[in-house]
Amino acid sequence: MGMAPLDEAMDERDDGLYEVWEENWPAVEFFCATLATCWRVGPMGGLLGLDYPSVKAAMDLMDITDRKALFEAVQLMERAALPIINKPTKP
Repeated sequence: MGMAPLDEAMDERDDGLYEVWEENWPAVEFFCATLATCWRVGPMGGLLGLDYPSVKAAMDLMDITDRKALFEAVQLMERAALPIINKPTKP
């Protein structure tokens, strides 16, 4: 996804022991395809969370109809991704 700590974490988990349920694929695809560059950065450089106006703009561009369900799923992924993305990198 272009985010070193998250890419590293995903590589470590590439053991085939997890899966994405079919009903969650639209949210995962939306998250990965459109939100990789839509993060708010804090003053010390860490990510604070997604830029929600950008999330809305992406939903507008993609003509998403069930916005509430998708937004809730994206927020779950956001909360799970933040500690991984903000994890200090090894020197």
